[in-house]
Amino acid sequence: MERPQKIMRILRESNDYSQEYVADVLNINQKTYSSLELGKSKLTVDRIHQLAELYHVTPDYFLGDELPVINFNNTGSKSNSNSGYIHTYINDKNTDSFYERIISEKDNLIKEKDSQISTLKEMIEVLKSKIEILNTK
Repeated sequence: MERPQKIMRILRESNDYSQEYVADVLNINQKTYSSLELGKSKLTVDRIHQLAELYHVTPDYFLGDELPVINFNNTGSKSNSNSGYIHTYINDKNTDSFYERIISEKDNLIKEKDSQISTLKEMIEVLKSKIEILNTK
């Protein structure tokens, strides 16, 4: 499998997209998409641009010499597994930035969690006051 096809598969799987979904976005059928991903059909510049837009990357992402760094867990919304597994594709030249991005993402997730906890606490207080009002009636 050549680099563009490998990247197509890695990005599709890391986003928990089916071949059918990506084919729909590209306005082609699943069999045609599968042929592209397997390297049986040629990937055009237009398709590369469509894929880059779908995955929010630049078109050269598919054509560079090195594999990108991508982390994904297959326990996304479409998965029925609670355990899952994690695949990591690491370009050795970018391991420092990889770890920096992981730490940054962890910090963002913690902030999001804290915000959600705060919102839930506020909702609990509102519900408690409503319960008190109902109990006094």
